[in-house]
Amino acid sequence: MSRIRADRIVNRTALGAPTFPNGAVVTGVATATTFSGNLSGNATGLTGSPNISVGTITATGNVSVGGTLTYQDVENVDSVGLITARSGVDFNGHLRESVNITAGKLSDNTNINLDNGMVHYFTTTETTTSTPNIRTATGINTDLSIGDTASVTIIVTAAAAGYAARVNIDGLATGITTSWVGGSAPSTGGSSGLDMYSYQIIKTADATFTVIGNLTNAA
Repeated sequence: MSRIRADRIVNRTALGAPTFPNGAVVTGVATATTFSGNLSGNATGLTGSPNISVGTITATGNVSVGGTLTYQDVENVDSVGLITARSGVDFNGHLRESVNITAGKLSDNTNINLDNGMVHYFTTTETTTSTPNIRTATGINTDLSIGDTASVTIIVTAAAAGYAARVNIDGLATGITTSWVGGSAPSTGGSSGLDMYSYQIIKTADATFTVIGNLTNAA
C-alpha cells in the first residue's frame, strides 16, 4: 500500500485543486469549508450550514428543526402543535374532535380548561346561573397572538334557571367585549334538553378580547 504525506495537494499549475477522475474513497473524516456538486449515497454527520436536497429522509430517532420545515406531498403528519397549510388540508377519513365530558353542572365547574378540548359537555341538569371561565394552563392571553381566534363550545343539561350571561377569560372579567347573536345576553335557560353555548374569541390587543356568543337550545 502506498502512502502520501503532504500538507497541501494542488494541480500541476499549483493554482487550483487536483482532480480525481476515478473518485476518492475517504474512510475518515472529510472536512470542507464549502461543497459544490451532487451529494449521493449515505451521508452521516453533516454539520455547518449545508443546503441539501434529498429524495427520502428516514429518521429512527428525533428530528429537531430550529427554523421552518417546508415539505410537499406528505402522507401523514402527527403534530402536537399548530399546522399551517398553504393551499388546504385533505382529511382522508373522519374529522374528529375530543369532547371533555363532566358528570356535573357548569355552575359547579366553571373553569373551562381548553387544554382538555374545545368542546365541554356537562351532564347534570343546571340549577342556577354561572359564568364560565375560559382558560388554559399557560393562559389564553399567552396562547393567542393578537389577531388569533379560538372557537369554544359549552353544552349544558338545560333548565330555565340555569344560564350563562357572560364569560371570563383567564379569570378576568375586564378587557372582554361580548356581543350575542340575536342582540342580547341570555336571561333564561332552555326548559328541557341541552343548551349549547358557542363562543368565538378574538384577541384584539394584549389581554383584550372580542367575544361573539350564541345560545342554542336542543330540546
